[in-house]
Amino acid sequence: MKTVPRLLIISHDVVGQRMAGPGIRYWELAQLLATQQPVTLIAPHTIDLAAPGLRCGHYDWGDVASLALWLEQADVVFANGFVLVGHPELMHIPQPLALDLYDPTLLENLELFRTASAKQRTQQNRQDIQLLGQQLAGGDFFVCATERQRDLYLGALMGAGRITPEATDHDPQLRWLIDVVPFGLPDTPPVKQEPVLREVVPGIGPHDILLLWTGGLWDWLDPLTLVRAMPQVIAQQPHTRLVFLAGQHPGTIQPMQLPAATRALAAELGLLNTHIFFYEAWVLYAQRADFLLEADLAVSLHRNHLETAYAAVRSRFLDHLWAGLPSVVSAGDAVATLVQEHQLGLTVPPEDSAATAQAIITLLTDRTQRADCAHHARQLAPLWTWEHLVAPLARFCREPLRTRLTTALQHVATPPESPVPSFTEGLPLMQQQQTSVQQLEQFWQLTRPAPGSGIMTRVLWRITLRLAGPLLAQQQEFNAQVVKLAYASLTHDADTQAYLQAVLSQTLAVERSMARLQDYMEQLATNNTQLQSYVEDIERDLHGRLDTVSEFNGRIQTYAEAIKHDLHDRLDAIGEWNGQANDRIEHLAYTARLLNDAVAAADEAAVKLAVQLTRQALDRSTEHESMAK
Repeated sequence: MKTVPRLLIISHDVVGQRMAGPGIRYWELAQLLATQQPVTLIAPHTIDLAAPGLRCGHYDWGDVASLALWLEQADVVFANGFVLVGHPELMHIPQPLALDLYDPTLLENLELFRTASAKQRTQQNRQDIQLLGQQLAGGDFFVCATERQRDLYLGALMGAGRITPEATDHDPQLRWLIDVVPFGLPDTPPVKQEPVLREVVPGIGPHDILLLWTGGLWDWLDPLTLVRAMPQVIAQQPHTRLVFLAGQHPGTIQPMQLPAATRALAAELGLLNTHIFFYEAWVLYAQRADFLLEADLAVSLHRNHLETAYAAVRSRFLDHLWAGLPSVVSAGDAVATLVQEHQLGLTVPPEDSAATAQAIITLLTDRTQRADCAHHARQLAPLWTWEHLVAPLARFCREPLRTRLTTALQHVATPPESPVPSFTEGLPLMQQQQTSVQQLEQFWQLTRPAPGSGIMTRVLWRITLRLAGPLLAQQQEFNAQVVKLAYASLTHDADTQAYLQAVLSQTLAVERSMARLQDYMEQLATNNTQLQSYVEDIERDLHGRLDTVSEFNGRIQTYAEAIKHDLHDRLDAIGEWNGQANDRIEHLAYTARLLNDAVAAADEAAVKLAVQLTRQALDRSTEHESMAK
């Protein structure tokens, strides 16, 4: 019978009662996948939720050892692609690895760092490009959020060398390599539990018209256009109230500038806390229905940029469908396509406050159109439940397939005289250290006598335990120190991997420069002067890069020597402890022999005493008989 693989799901964001889109995504997917196989969900913080059949835990971001403990218990892994930032070792795990690319980090950061310094923007962009390269090389299977996203990533996979004749032989459309798993909805309708805005927030009455901004105030969105549209809306609908759900993100993210800018604009227009309100707490996932069901209309706007074009169908917009809310959205993204195709509301040009105001007024004044949009939203919602969307991922997790490159060095022609070591070379050594520690701990465990053992065995066990108690306490301290040494080695290995990654990047740059040099030599063969100048430039570039590589190699060699000496010192310490352990074992054995001798002597004395008592009893019996006669 085929064994069902154990699945580990790794979230990079908070999963709990207060969570954003990524946490919601992994919580819902984990619950569904747990119905087909054993699933463990872990996040960088403690998960304060529970679900039947689902095991939850947490790991420390960037701590190789804390994640390794969970990986040891998994047969297949599904992780958000951003996890590779803190844990690049996932690229080299033996288990099949599925990566979630539904959030295009590179495009998102173009907007997030738009106001940063040129140096910071360039550095962030390089890191994002490097991360994308690691993701494309390290995953066996990929999921994204839309077909448009899939086209984007297919182009990236083509550039990364992942689309080959052998790959398309299995499936010409490559659905087994990358497929679409959008954001989803619960399969149960929303239920109102308690009032949260109307007659709760001062200034919002029971009969006011309520507009709701359901998502976060992220820098790639456009709440400012909505604020600018409000005076025109209020002029025709004075009882209109706009609420931004603007609580602080429950996790650790780059600080956003839009929350403060949006509040400032509302205050400047004289609308803050009279017609425009900010709900300051992050809404509990289980309570979001209360906010949605009090609203009359939902709004989601964005500016015109690449993040918009390739964004997922945003999680908070799907809540509009779930609650049957008409929507006003900016044109140009996957959400706008849904709104237009299914008549879920109205779309407006990005950053057009006049068009936004008119669309809101149209839906507020035309109750028939608003009711039709709400009806269409409720009809569409069942098609977006998680259960309908999870199939491609469920298929891979149930029958995983290894497709990734075994190592990023396959594309690098490494000179024989200066090989670049594999990132995974240090892992077996760490595993051997951990195994040694476990063996030492097992060696020093005193096993309790089995049930039914004789009384002398149990007495001997208690005496031995009392005599050996101090030694066992010392041994526990010894074990703790050895574990610390082992984990320190893990930390050293992570630093070494960082150096190796830098060397790899430099080596790849050299290879690209050499390829460009060859192309230009063929093209400029007829122009010796221009060719010579270009060759000199390339040579200077190559020498500079090779010097950098040599410098890194020297640092790595120095670091490796330090680790080597450190490990030798530790092995010497372990050997010394082993010697002491042998002495303690001999002492225990000697003590046991003394105890055995004592028990034997006690047995012999007991026999002699019994014989003596018997004789005395016989003598008394004889005396009594004589006296009786």
